[in-house]
Amino acid sequence: MTKFENDDLYRPPLPTIAGLMFPARSKLTVHGFTLAMTPAEQRWRQIISASQGERETCLLSLAMPDLWNLIDQPKPVSFVDVDGRQRTHRFDYLAEFKNGLRVAIAVKPAERVMRLNFKATLQAIKRDLPLGFADRVALVTERERHKIEVRNAELLNFFRRCPDQEADSVVADLIEGLFGEVLINDLVQKSGLGARAFRATFRAIYAGLLNADTRHMISINTIVAPRKDKA
Repeated sequence: MTKFENDDLYRPPLPTIAGLMFPARSKLTVHGFTLAMTPAEQRWRQIISASQGERETCLLSLAMPDLWNLIDQPKPVSFVDVDGRQRTHRFDYLAEFKNGLRVAIAVKPAERVMRLNFKATLQAIKRDLPLGFADRVALVTERERHKIEVRNAELLNFFRRCPDQEADSVVADLIEGLFGEVLINDLVQKSGLGARAFRATFRAIYAGLLNADTRHMISINTIVAPRKDKA
């Protein structure tokens, strides 16, 4: 049997690990998936979403520097609703963080949250969560998702799909020598790597090496600074 030593061989992304698959066609949902690689898996995987809101929440979650893993459509949980009835609920995502924290995420439009009194339902779900399932629950509506932050998170996920260890290393060395604010363009120019350095700097922001205002579109004119705990 031939033994392949070359680690550059193409590997197709893993399928979703979601506990629930949506029908191929529906008038109520907009289906899609995001390709992502989490620190827990180190392999590209499909993360499904049934709405644009879920997709945006997925991207924002993946952009968190301390995220360890993101599980789509985890197993449902049972709870006693405010009306005293036994019900089940399936969260949209379960986020696991490097410090061990587990957060169950429910994504809903703000209008539905109000109309269905979902906050009261979520409190009942939180009260009855099985031990070890999650430490916290989070409700995410369009009010918690900043459009430019989403756009930056989308670019980050794209740049992560183009790994460049050399550029990351060069930019990391430049960051080590920083003691104040600079433009991203300054790092790009010093690196001599052009667009490769811009992408590496973008990744460095979300890796926690640099501070930047992610509620403004990140460009070569964005001001960045080393983290305070580094300076």
